Amino acid sequence: MGGTTIESLHAMIVRIPPLEPTAQALLDRARSILTSGPPLSMNVELADGEDLPVALHTLNQGAVWACLLGGGANPDLEDRALDEAHEKQLGNTDIHNRIRNALTPEAKCLWFLCRKFFFTLNVAEKDGKCYQHCLNGFYHHRMYMGRLFMLDTKHHTALTRARMPRALEVYSDGFTHIARTPKGMWGWGESDYGQLGFRSLAYREFVDPTRLTFPACPKIAELEASLPSWEKHRMVINVSLDTYVTFIHTPVGIIMTGRRSVWYTGDIEEENKYRFNPVAVPFDFVPDRIMHGRNNAVILSMGDRQVITGHNECGQLGLGHKHDMTGFVDLPFRVYRVMSGIHFNIFLSGRQLLYAGQVPRLIAHSGLLPGYSEGDICLTATPLRFPDRVKAFFVTFLDLIWVTEGCTHLCDYDKQLSVSAEATAFERVRVDGRWAHPFRASTGQWFETMCVSDGAGLTECEAPKDPDELIPVDIDPATAP
Repeated sequence: MGGTTIESLHAMIVRIPPLEPTAQALLDRARSILTSGPPLSMNVELADGEDLPVALHTLNQGAVWACLLGGGANPDLEDRALDEAHEKQLGNTDIHNRIRNALTPEAKCLWFLCRKFFFTLNVAEKDGKCYQHCLNGFYHHRMYMGRLFMLDTKHHTALTRARMPRALEVYSDGFTHIARTPKGMWGWGESDYGQLGFRSLAYREFVDPTRLTFPACPKIAELEASLPSWEKHRMVINVSLDTYVTFIHTPVGIIMTGRRSVWYTGDIEEENKYRFNPVAVPFDFVPDRIMHGRNNAVILSMGDRQVITGHNECGQLGLGHKHDMTGFVDLPFRVYRVMSGIHFNIFLSGRQLLYAGQVPRLIAHSGLLPGYSEGDICLTATPLRFPDRVKAFFVTFLDLIWVTEGCTHLCDYDKQLSVSAEATAFERVRVDGRWAHPFRASTGQWFETMCVSDGAGLTECEAPKDPDELIPVDIDPATAP
């Protein structure tokens, strides 16, 4: 049936009288496809000495992807960007409409023009990088084979190519971004506190991709100048962005810029206030690793030696005082990880979790810090006291979770409960006007806790969209004092 239909259609086309040249060319093209099949965009067999034709679909995948995005193609076939914006900014119809106008349904069709285009999209989804931030605004970028396209709904009406050299790696925090490229370091987005090494002219102004410079760091500038123009990326070992602060680790030291920079650099000249400056560390301390807490606590390591600085208004650095910091000082205990709340830090130190800072209600009510009440200040890093061995842990300023053998314990500002399952991830979500805490058990199934007459029960639920992974630990139970 199919063959007869094609043959009838071909016969009908042959009987059409000659047309104008442009129309005739299109008709001839249709007849060629019917008789010989369409030209292939992939898996083309070439004879010896034959080359692929010069065409868009024969470019490498990175170039095809960039050309299509530059031409307006929408790579978000499942509307994930819009869905997340809906979830996190439910009533912000202005942002929702801007996203719809930038990522239209019609623009998805371009990926289906040929097999090569659709194949390229799938490979880019698998091997590329995607970042999105949609709190108090909306920013989204996608990167594949070094080419980056971004959308900030306050400043762009479509996915826009970042005008900078090919990116090898991109570091992001909120609306601030830094790329390591063979041509040096580039930054874009917000720089209200100088977190890009310069201060933006207006609050929350979007800075286009700009080459980062280091006029207050002569060793860094000298290192960069000594490298070939296509190997400037070798000047960077690592970059850490967090809460308006940027650290760059280089072979000749660590430099930083951003909010409250005096905590990390000591006193600096006014003209260098918003520039990158070397960090102030003890003599002969050459750091090899950066550890960044969420509330501006920063720990540098040199082998087994560690130094610390940051916000210390409530003694949350665990140094036995709450003096303002003006540089890094030696840390009296070994730290492997920092977990932070608003005015406290919890340090993973060997087989202990050490607490320092102001005591919030959830810590006081948990009973893990005996002798301290809500609002007290714990100046010296003090072990949390668990009755049983702890296998996983997670804390924010709203939630405290720890996992023991066969059991998960949850403490927040409203309640404290335990359930007979070992959680590996969780999320705080709003359900029917109340806060719920769905968690993933070790089996992979998601459950939601519910209050019952004899404690807490479990009911199966769907996986949330943005869960937090609990941190695996191995904490010894407390011994009698």
